[in-house]
Amino acid sequence: MSVTAIDQLTTEFYDNISFENGLIPDIESLQSIFHGDGLLINNSDKQMVLYTAESFVQELESKVALGETNQFNQHEIYSRTELFGKIAQRISVYERSFSDYQQDQMIRGINFIQYVLIDESWKITSMVWNDENENYQVPVDYLGENGSRVESQESRRTNPDA
Repeated sequence: MSVTAIDQLTTEFYDNISFENGLIPDIESLQSIFHGDGLLINNSDKQMVLYTAESFVQELESKVALGETNQFNQHEIYSRTELFGKIAQRISVYERSFSDYQQDQMIRGINFIQYVLIDESWKITSMVWNDENENYQVPVDYLGENGSRVESQESRRTNPDA
């Protein structure tokens, strides 16, 4: 299996969690790309928050029900994937917003995503993310000159048979 399959799975993840007009992501679709329940860790705030794929969608549902948001958009702007045998890890720089898509209002951050190859299919096992803030900035190497976003992907395979 190639990095292309991981690229597609990652795109599917971001597509599955993004929504508009209060149409919440489908839990089953999101769970299908994870191995088991999946583990999603938000380490952006003072307290780390742990989710499963299901509880992550439930959190989004709660925000919609409380009128805190009507949409969520997140997409990848840079990635680097490393493969070894039947495991992979990806640095995925993202932009996200709970409001209308406007470039100057997007929050950036980094997801570290882990994958396993099971029965010739890649699945996400876990991810941990941290949003940019005054103390932590996405490295300029991931953003291009002057902090502008780059739409590139790098990959490194440490096992040519992967």
